[in-house]
Amino acid sequence: MAALTNKGLFYTEELGTTIRIAQVLGLTSTAFLAGKTFAASFAAVPALLHAPAPLLAKQWKTLFDADKLVNPVVSAIGLGVFSFFAYRDPNPGSRHQILYTTAAALLATSIPYSLLLLGPISAKLEQKAQDLASTSLTDTAAESGMAKEETTHVLVDRWATVNLGRTLLSFVAAAAATWVAVDRLEVVPAVGKLVGGADRMGH
Repeated sequence: MAALTNKGLFYTEELGTTIRIAQVLGLTSTAFLAGKTFAASFAAVPALLHAPAPLLAKQWKTLFDADKLVNPVVSAIGLGVFSFFAYRDPNPGSRHQILYTTAAALLATSIPYSLLLLGPISAKLEQKAQDLASTSLTDTAAESGMAKEETTHVLVDRWATVNLGRTLLSFVAAAAATWVAVDRLEVVPAVGKLVGGADRMGH
């Protein structure tokens, strides 16, 4: 009897369409959130810091207002999806349940993180935007007599630094959930047999 063996074939666990859609929504929304917060701190804010204080305050307020509308919705999608998967996992204490629980917990943690650490800085910057609203946007001396640690530039830079914490939380959450999806891929051997006539007859 001759045998052909082909190892290294991949298969995936069969999931319903609804579950697949939910999984994609959770992963993409969390990855989007991580990318968005990272871009705000590493791309947007460094560019904004070149502007005079009145313009900087106005630009930061525009960025902040957009975040207030988008980030909670995106976070809620990921948090809801990962919490649902963790709750409905048929194997309590399994690696998949632990990873989904971790992802959901990290996204939930971003809420108090934002309120407690970013909140005070954001409040000061919103007040800056209000106080400088009637000042010429190109006035470079608008905060000339102010303590350095309370200037708009320092506050915006501090906000960007603290905002990196949200980037880390959402990135690790996305990585944990992605690992679950990848972990469903398993390698199994596929064996094909070339059988002689006598063996086909059961002899």
